[in-house]
Amino acid sequence: MPPIFWFYVIWQVHSIGEVSNYTRILIDGMNLMYKFPDLALLLVEFELERAREGLLSYLWQYFQAQKEIQVLVFFDGKKAIFEDCYSETYESISVHYSHEKKADDLIIGYLTQAAIPAECLVITTDKEIINFARRVRAKRKTSEEFYNEWIQVQEAKEDTELDKIKEGLTEMPEAEYWAKQFLI
Repeated sequence: MPPIFWFYVIWQVHSIGEVSNYTRILIDGMNLMYKFPDLALLLVEFELERAREGLLSYLWQYFQAQKEIQVLVFFDGKKAIFEDCYSETYESISVHYSHEKKADDLIIGYLTQAAIPAECLVITTDKEIINFARRVRAKRKTSEEFYNEWIQVQEAKEDTELDKIKEGLTEMPEAEYWAKQFLI
């Protein structure tokens, strides 16, 4: 096995072990969306719905193997202008819309009512939420830290796939393998 593969496996085990100390992960959706360049571009182009869907897709891909963790994403405002949707589920992610309030208020309210706030991980860069989470002893991670971890996992996945192709561990026919090697 190539060294990069083992790095990925060890990193994944460490990452899953680290995250599994939490039962719930609370994410400030708007705050995190601006850390992903492609989603930030959608926001600049007033494509809020597509940006939200993109973030939820990224989060689902990242957390899908961790079934024991409840992921909650909080967005500012309404889902759509004429919708009264306050909560919905995207795959296994619980999505909440603040309507007239700020998403910050929903996150703080959730932490206030949590039986054991220390079992929550809050992902945001908002200072008010971070300070409140610190007071109730909830774990904290900045949106930048999460985005950097997400990038590392994506790069490791790509490297692992490339290594599998190089070593011939994929199910592709030999002719297809050689065609890819010589860019035919």
